[in-house]
Amino acid sequence: MDARTELAWLADRLVRTYREGNWAGRGLAQALEGVSPLEAHWRPVTSQRTIAELASHAAYWCRWTAHHLQPDRFPHPGQDWPEVPPTPEAWEKIRREVEQAHLECAEAIRNADPGVLDAPAPENSVTWREALVDLSTHTSYHAAQIFVLRRWYATQDIVL
Repeated sequence: MDARTELAWLADRLVRTYREGNWAGRGLAQALEGVSPLEAHWRPVTSQRTIAELASHAAYWCRWTAHHLQPDRFPHPGQDWPEVPPTPEAWEKIRREVEQAHLECAEAIRNADPGVLDAPAPENSVTWREALVDLSTHTSYHAAQIFVLRRWYATQDIVL
């Protein structure tokens, strides 16, 4: 497979993993479907990340990747694990950002210089090829965490 075709495959894999999942489970979009603001911000124990925080983190790494592949087009995403206000508005913003970040990252991957695949990825000890495969795995990993949190949340008697 030539490098341009490989970049297109990696971009499609990211979107497919986000929307549909892979052999390991359903996708992040499916994990977030129907999550209420209360569920998104629920923290079962002090050290546990919320669904909103996990979704924001997944979006961050897509934005980070897009920025490093095309810094003139995509701004640096700031800091990972930002504080997420526990509001319905913050949750709706994150839901939109997760989708947008995955689609923009796929676009950045598709349009990247084919020579980047064998180059070292920034802040990492692997090539861009490995980092781009791992990005899809990262999305899948956090989708699984969110499904677990949703099952846990469903067992709670939460009174408003």
